[in-house]
Amino acid sequence: MTLQEILKAQGLTDEQITKVVGDMKQNKIFTATEENLDIRYKDLQSKHGEATGLIEQLKKDNAGNEALQSKVSEYEGKISELEAQLKQTQVDSALKVALLEANVVDVDYLTFKIKEQGEIKLDDKGNIKGLSDTLSTLKTQYPNQFAATENGGKKIEEIKLPQNKAETYSIDTIKGMSADEIAANWEAVETAMASSKSN
Repeated sequence: MTLQEILKAQGLTDEQITKVVGDMKQNKIFTATEENLDIRYKDLQSKHGEATGLIEQLKKDNAGNEALQSKVSEYEGKISELEAQLKQTQVDSALKVALLEANVVDVDYLTFKIKEQGEIKLDDKGNIKGLSDTLSTLKTQYPNQFAATENGGKKIEEIKLPQNKAETYSIDTIKGMSADEIAANWEAVETAMASSKSN
């Protein structure tokens, strides 16, 4: 149950509820779905401070130990690299999901086109910022990249291969053919021989 629903159940009007929620925001009073969020945040902040302090202390204590210092620097670099990779993976995944939901035919191509326009950023909910504007621009520029939503969203074009018409040979033609030519055209030769027997 949300705060608005609780206030409504207590008999407050919509105007009063809107005023209470507005006053809460002005006074920086926020609600959260997690219990003791401020305590958990302070605990995590404290642990982060301890970890950072430990790294700094290790650097100071081992100033003469260049091998350990290089390892610490190497691990710090790896952490930064992994964080960047994680962020890029989140952006790529969100973009792919958004394009699939928009019934895009060639997701890779439009991903490339979107990335050409500049850096892609996520909002607090993990959605791509400005996606609706970007999609409407792409629909105008590349309308053939968006599938029609009829018949399940995908248009499948059936392409049939040309039918091979079997060549017919006369017995005289077959007699003049080499063994390789007969082998290559065996079905037609067999058909010609069967039809000559029936005559």
